[in-house]
Amino acid sequence: VAAFGAHGLLPVIAYSRLAFRRSSRFLQLADLVHTIGESAALGAAGLVLWGDMSYSHSAESCASLRHYLVSTLGPYVANVTAAARECSYGQCHGHGRCVRRQPHELGSLLHLGPGASPQAAFRCHCYRGWAGEGC
Repeated sequence: VAAFGAHGLLPVIAYSRLAFRRSSRFLQLADLVHTIGESAALGAAGLVLWGDMSYSHSAESCASLRHYLVSTLGPYVANVTAAARECSYGQCHGHGRCVRRQPHELGSLLHLGPGASPQAAFRCHCYRGWAGEGC
């Protein structure tokens, strides 16, 4: 790991929970924007979704988790992933990750669809071996 970081920045992997602590209430769309969306816009290399076995303690809780994955979390993750990929290939020629130009501009997110942020709000963070504005 030390050698990996010697020639460049180490990748950042964000961690998030599926539900609020000590609660069975899953994160809602606004919460996902503030966790997954912000992590992607700030250039995180990935995200680990953290949880425990409480999601599987009964058939009802398993069904609730499935519904959440299909109706809320899955579509949001797919949207952010597709937007990040589109930005990477469009601006960075597939050789870098898009990162918000102004980290404090919370309205600039990697989303597809109506109201999506223009790609001009993002710059490239090039992968190792690539450089320049468009990698």
